[in-house]
Amino acid sequence: MLLHNSPRTGRNPPRGSPVSNRLIKTLLAAASAFLVALALVVPSAHAASWEYRITETDTPTTIDQAATTAVVDTQAHEIRLPKGAPKAAAFWGNEALDYIVMAPDGVKHFSWDGTQMVENTVVSVPGITNPLAAFTSSPYPDVIVADGDRNQVTHYSFTGSEMVENLALSVAGLTGVVAVGSRDVDLAALADGKLEYYGWDGSTMVQIPALSVQSGLTNPIDFALFPGSYDFIVLDGNQARYYSAGTENPALAITGLVGAKAIAAADGGNVAIVQDNQVKHYSLAGESFTYNAALSVTSGLTSPTCVALRPGTYDRLIVDGDEVRYYMWDGAELVYNPALSVTVAGLQDMGNYYPSAVAQSQLFDPGPADVSWVRVRAYCSTPPRTSVTWAVTADGVDWITRWRVVGLDGGGTSLEVSPGTGATWQAIGDGSKAWPTANTFELWCQVPAGQAVGWRATLATNDPKATPKVVAPVPDTDIAVLLDAGNPPVKPVIPEQGSCYTTSTPTFSWSFVDPDAGDMQGGYEIEIAKLDATPVYQSGVVQSTETSFRVPTSQAPDLPGPLWASGDYRFTVRMRLYDSMGIPSEWSDPAEFCVVAFERPRIRELVSVPQGSPQPDPADPATHLVITEGMTADQLPVTKAGGKVGLLVDSIGPVDAATARFPSLATEATVGTLPTVTETNGSNKRWLIEFWTAASLDDCPSGTVVRMELDGSGAEGTTALDAPPYAAGVVRTQGSVYEDWFVVLEGRDSP
Repeated sequence: MLLHNSPRTGRNPPRGSPVSNRLIKTLLAAASAFLVALALVVPSAHAASWEYRITETDTPTTIDQAATTAVVDTQAHEIRLPKGAPKAAAFWGNEALDYIVMAPDGVKHFSWDGTQMVENTVVSVPGITNPLAAFTSSPYPDVIVADGDRNQVTHYSFTGSEMVENLALSVAGLTGVVAVGSRDVDLAALADGKLEYYGWDGSTMVQIPALSVQSGLTNPIDFALFPGSYDFIVLDGNQARYYSAGTENPALAITGLVGAKAIAAADGGNVAIVQDNQVKHYSLAGESFTYNAALSVTSGLTSPTCVALRPGTYDRLIVDGDEVRYYMWDGAELVYNPALSVTVAGLQDMGNYYPSAVAQSQLFDPGPADVSWVRVRAYCSTPPRTSVTWAVTADGVDWITRWRVVGLDGGGTSLEVSPGTGATWQAIGDGSKAWPTANTFELWCQVPAGQAVGWRATLATNDPKATPKVVAPVPDTDIAVLLDAGNPPVKPVIPEQGSCYTTSTPTFSWSFVDPDAGDMQGGYEIEIAKLDATPVYQSGVVQSTETSFRVPTSQAPDLPGPLWASGDYRFTVRMRLYDSMGIPSEWSDPAEFCVVAFERPRIRELVSVPQGSPQPDPADPATHLVITEGMTADQLPVTKAGGKVGLLVDSIGPVDAATARFPSLATEATVGTLPTVTETNGSNKRWLIEFWTAASLDDCPSGTVVRMELDGSGAEGTTALDAPPYAAGVVRTQGSVYEDWFVVLEGRDSP
């Protein structure tokens, strides 16, 4: 709330000032009314903060495991994308025990030799430097491989002696592939967040839109095609979504998955899903899937990344580290069969980072009342083509996307904020502005009020070999994620102003009131505009505990003040306050005010100056000498006694007539050019006044300070600008123009 706004330049009080006791009474009355209103403010709600360091201690109480798909590594103290190869192993059928395994340098075919599984090099596919996913195809022993170096899913066929590329059955131009599958010679690929299905048209592979999923997937990780039908299932975040011939069937969705990494499907409505360090089996029972404990592997696994179901049986492969473990159904349970298992060096390092994953906090109670503003800050490591996007909530239901850190292709990061929950973005700096140590106001987000505060981080990458991270620079010491919540300060109230101010730099003062008990002001923001809303001045966010603000003007000789430059003298002012945590109040309602004032006296011309003193050029405003407020006698421009002085001064408002006096000692300088308008800008004017002192050092000794009394009048009232008190004066004398004169004696011959 503005309590007063009345500093003036000129004499104290200025002669004929229209700012009267009536205005002061108006302001005090408004202040009193507002203070009474504050007594009715709702009970205080304490601002709150929650720190997270990604440790074994604070992770169980901070992270919502059920809603989190990202890797929360308490040993490395970081949050990152999961990495895996969900399609690293596959069967053909139940005719043989053969299966394939995607290795770092290609696809290996394993066959049973009577005692163990051995690589069948004749039908293996070596020489692939960046395999992303592999699957079996038709006929046996054909395979398909997603090749990251070629952006292609290549079909390899057996000629009878070797495996060769079958380009007619291949699909080029696929990027970001994380999984592939096949049905006869048809193939499907999960790429760039979409599932694309391709079929053979008799000459080439063509996409079949009806069997594809082009939109609606939020975090697809893997998929599986059901044999014998066109049904398929997509592992999308923490649920498996069922599609019948391209149309989703929500009734058959498998939900509530935790740490899901890969999925496989077999005939008879059987689905296996890798979840954390387990592989859980789900069987179709009537109109929904139910968990099947007997067919699940819940122990003995270290870091499973892939599961493959063998058609016609309950047998399965589970890729666990470098080992491909074969589990055989013995009629009662799944039993690990080491003879049918193999180890492939480098398999645990295979695969890519998932395109995206989410880390979500638990919901915190700020107590004792609702909060409506939330801010999260974090250290984000974002290599090129990666990002971390943050959303917050206060009611546990409505999540608002507020900011993200993006890794730039050329290196470095960009911090972007969104005014529309992620629809548009605006860069405001680099990622360091989002660190918990940076008090960046723009990260605050107004949310539906509540008492269930939380944050959500969505990690994403367009480079499958790179992952963004949330990581503290110094583990166990630095805060990795800092969550704040609170309520904004009370909306300021600006009383309507009375008569016009007689200064171009009025001071606005206010009281800070906040519903959060004990909170303090952290900053403010002021905007001044013309009555037609044209911006005149914007302070930006000023981080300060000061409860007053003085409108600035220009100190540059060739740059006018903002009010004069507007061409008007009637304005509106509005403001908002920030608390100690950076939560902004609502903008105050705009209040009208007007200004009738002189400002920025400056010397444009000194006809005679002492040696070494600056001499302005009348034609070059940049050289003019500004008389700044508070300037002392020693700081004033210097002229010789008797030298002409040209003075410019700006007026704001309808100043139609002006008079000027320049006292010095017991005398008064002579005014030559009376105040004359040299330039008009709307209602505002620029005045030229020329004067000179007596040249005699007896009347004007060195060191004489020439003062100024300037008065103006017009339709809105009168104003004045006097020096002093504005400054010690306008010029100081040193020497006399007589020093520049000399006598020439002329002789004359006698007649």
